[in-house]
Amino acid sequence: MLLAAGFVPTLLSLRALKSRALRRGVWLRLDPAARALLDASILYLRRGGRIRSQTLVESLRAVAERVLVLTTPIRVLAKAIGTAIARARGVEVDEEKAVALGLQWMNTPKRYKLKLVEP
Repeated sequence: MLLAAGFVPTLLSLRALKSRALRRGVWLRLDPAARALLDASILYLRRGGRIRSQTLVESLRAVAERVLVLTTPIRVLAKAIGTAIARARGVEVDEEKAVALGLQWMNTPKRYKLKLVEP
């Protein structure tokens, strides 16, 4: 979602990710398994290891995306969602309308979102 396909879990990127989560106060909102995975990977890389498992890379990518979602400001997410919805419907919107559309979509319960997608 937020990460590019070329995510490489290096010591520097994982430490920066953990630091960002701690600074923004979302570290404890992550599930314990994700925190343990991130800490264990940092410790393994610090001791000179290399991450070669694609499954581990995918798991770390999922943790990184979760941290980025939790730390990204709501306005940025709402603008991205609103712009995507407007583009899908063929409507041109400015920044304020895109934020409003994104907030409306984010606040809509899941059971009603299916009705929004259908024509």
